[in-house]
Amino acid sequence: GAASDGAAAALRGGPPARPQDLERAMKHFRAGRAARIGGLPASGAGLAAAMSRQADLLEAADAALFLLRAVDVAVQGRHAPTGAPDGPFWYSHQPAVRLWWRRLSAHLSPRSVYFQNAVRLSVGLAAARAVAGLAGLPHGFWALLAALTLTRTTAVETRNGIRRALTGTLLGAAVAAALLVTVGHRTEVYAAALPAVMLATFTFGPVLGLGWAQGMFTVVVSLVFAQLAPAGWRLAEARVLDVLVGSLIGLGIGLLAWPRGARDELRRDVGLLLHAIGRTVATTTAAVAAGHRDPGPVDKGLQHVLIMAESTYVQYRSEPQPATASGMDWQAALIAGHHALRGARRLLGPAELPEGAAPGPEARAWLTRRADRLAHRFRTAGEQLGVGPTRATAPPPPPPPDPGPPQPPGHTSGRSTPPAALPVLFDTDAWLHGLAADLSRITPAFAHDPDHPAPA
Repeated sequence: GAASDGAAAALRGGPPARPQDLERAMKHFRAGRAARIGGLPASGAGLAAAMSRQADLLEAADAALFLLRAVDVAVQGRHAPTGAPDGPFWYSHQPAVRLWWRRLSAHLSPRSVYFQNAVRLSVGLAAARAVAGLAGLPHGFWALLAALTLTRTTAVETRNGIRRALTGTLLGAAVAAALLVTVGHRTEVYAAALPAVMLATFTFGPVLGLGWAQGMFTVVVSLVFAQLAPAGWRLAEARVLDVLVGSLIGLGIGLLAWPRGARDELRRDVGLLLHAIGRTVATTTAAVAAGHRDPGPVDKGLQHVLIMAESTYVQYRSEPQPATASGMDWQAALIAGHHALRGARRLLGPAELPEGAAPGPEARAWLTRRADRLAHRFRTAGEQLGVGPTRATAPPPPPPPDPGPPQPPGHTSGRSTPPAALPVLFDTDAWLHGLAADLSRITPAFAHDPDHPAPA
């Protein structure tokens, strides 16, 4: 509760949040968990209920700690304490050169929306330059400028933008032509009017829309060129011709190069993300069952897939959406990815899992079966988005065996789970339960979960 209040105060301009206080409280709580097991109810059901409450408490505390660090980074930037150097906010203390290199290397792929946008604009500018040079267009750089400013990430958006831009350019050209004919070669008039027209163009153009911006910019460039050389109404005609050429090139490139924008890529990237979450569930649980402590191999694949999906989602939200909704909550899928990554790092860290402490044989088998079933559900969800080996003509693979009772086996005998490993067993179960809830939020089709039913 104090962490939430501190985050709210920091966002309102108050003192910085203090994640160190919550970290100390979590560390103190973890240190006494194994020692307090002897005082918990002796029955398996009572022990399981008490340990599950503790696991849920740590899940909430970990989410609050993530919130505090996120707020600190948002408010303080590079001066914020971010915890472990390999944690979720590792980038806030990295030099800009390294961050640029990581971004370039990560997105150097035809599946990256950044790469697609770069190719789309590069080809459009090259085509506009070639046409302007071969056709000898007067003021041909206007064609390049039109291709650069009017090309959008979807063909539909490019077409709608071109219609508004051409309408505004025609009206602006009419105003500019009338002005050039009326004023003639009196450059002092153009020089006096230019500052006011430029101020209005760059102040109100972006607010009023693309058509207004293009029309007012047409008047601006006419006033500029009328001062450089004698100009008549044909200057406005050249402006219209160049904008038309650049618009047609932009429309053509938009139809040929990824015309649907980020929609298809988002579906694919989220499918890959769901597959990666399934792998993370399986590998993390296997490491916990074996008593290992190394989140490194888990991070690499999931973090890269999550970054790609987030980049695609950002572009998707900037594009006009069709009237028919897909029924998918894409942001819920991204949250599930963060939940999986954060939980894997926590469960495999030294604070959660003492060296050499592993669940007993019965609990290990139970945990593995439960994780395998949840991983299967995530993989099946990814395949429903068209990613993976499953095809419509092939039946999906059967799910792993039923894990058995809804709670982990209790601490009842010498061959059962040792006290040092019992907390992480229930923490892993709580993490799996949270991921199952995340999966149910992505789309109603994924809501059925026989192993992790929703709380009443």
